[in-house]
Amino acid sequence: MPEALLSALGAPRDVAAIDIGSNSVRLVLYRLEGRAIWTVFNEKVLAGLGRDLSATGKLSVEGAAQALTALKRFAAVIDGVQPAHTFVAATAAVREATDGQAFCDTVAAETGLKIRVLSGEEEARYAALGVLAGIPDADGVAGDLGGSSLELVRLGKGKVERGVTLPLGPFALTDPKGFDPDRHRAAIAKRLKTVTDFTTDTLYAVGGAWRTLAQVHMDVSGYPLHVVHQYRLTAAEARETARLIARQSRASLEKWPGLSKKRAETLPHAALVLEGLIDQLQLKSIVLSAWGVREGLLFEALDAGTAADDPLLAGSSALGRERRFQRAHHRLDPAAQGGGQGRRDALAGAERGRPRQQGIVGGGPGVQRFEQQALADT
Repeated sequence: MPEALLSALGAPRDVAAIDIGSNSVRLVLYRLEGRAIWTVFNEKVLAGLGRDLSATGKLSVEGAAQALTALKRFAAVIDGVQPAHTFVAATAAVREATDGQAFCDTVAAETGLKIRVLSGEEEARYAALGVLAGIPDADGVAGDLGGSSLELVRLGKGKVERGVTLPLGPFALTDPKGFDPDRHRAAIAKRLKTVTDFTTDTLYAVGGAWRTLAQVHMDVSGYPLHVVHQYRLTAAEARETARLIARQSRASLEKWPGLSKKRAETLPHAALVLEGLIDQLQLKSIVLSAWGVREGLLFEALDAGTAADDPLLAGSSALGRERRFQRAHHRLDPAAQGGGQGRRDALAGAERGRPRQQGIVGGGPGVQRFEQQALADT
């Protein structure tokens, strides 16, 4: 078992993941304590790299510029945090664009970030691993909707089975005549006809647009907790919400609280894709997963013993250790006993002074495979 990955009784490690998608570019910083995975920083830019892909075969010029600006900032954040390891992965838009490699070269030259371009099969697999990382007992089909593609992967008994990639992202179905729900439904149904053996009761939905759809349902139904992860909708509820969204004009969607203009542009498409999947896969329920490709990359890097632990129990144990540490420090350090800022400063200083393992650098086979593939892609 790689020593660098053992943290159940050791110090936490910081790990970074950058996901360069067709619609968004995102940096997430995680704190790992054994199987417990905490998100400590999360920043997203809706650059729209794949916006012009179907028309030109190339990345959007404006999107590439926005993505590069975001990646420069992300590189500066990573340089300041100095995580144990950083994953940088690109998906469909960079994979399919004729200038995708040129974009990767520019990013490497201007930020130092080495991008691994995932194949469609890899993207599907990592999305499914991300679902299992957050929902170990997931049984059904994982669906990851990005800006250019939809990945479907069957899950069962904690295992990732085969998957398929379909050109069903909003940028892959751009209609020069404008968005028309009936034309869009027909185009989606035509492309889903090839998916004949993914019938299942439950879809584990991954992707920002579907998370937004779930938030719409929460608001409409008056759900009291705005926690999207593992939020469940019946097929009827999902269909009703999808049709509600598809009926709205873009101007109307842009007025919804918290919905950006760029998300309002792609949300109706995501709603119709979900409606099509309900029919084609004969779904009974949809479960949202806040974890996907990024967490799948991280999950693969854990050693087998750690990965097999229950994430809820591991998280509870990690919180318990932290509370015990804080109580012990409070008793031993007079500066902390005064409460207020003195106590917070003392705890912060103690946290900074804790010994730190080297994390997953050089550790697990998953990290080694990722690094080897990233080098091969350059």
